[in-house]
Amino acid sequence: MALTPEPLNGRRIVVTGVVGGLIGLAVSLFLESVVAHTPATVSSYAQFWFRVMLGAFGSLAGLAIETVRQLQATNPDPSYRHSTKGRNRRRDRR
Repeated sequence: MALTPEPLNGRRIVVTGVVGGLIGLAVSLFLESVVAHTPATVSSYAQFWFRVMLGAFGSLAGLAIETVRQLQATNPDPSYRHSTKGRNRRRDRR
């Protein structure tokens, strides 16, 4: 009988998406301050859409990363699990 995987934790996925969006907004504010201290001029319309894009992409990245992490953690297939024997081969040779 096949094992049924655990359901995804939606609250954790959403929280990670919000955190990713906040990181994207922080990056956009940093880049806005860099542009403000250069001789280049950028319209407020372009700055607004730049901020929206970075926030959206940050939240999308957070959602995707957490969803994939949860799917990998709950995968019941034993062949999916990798052994840790061969991971440190390079270190062992030295």
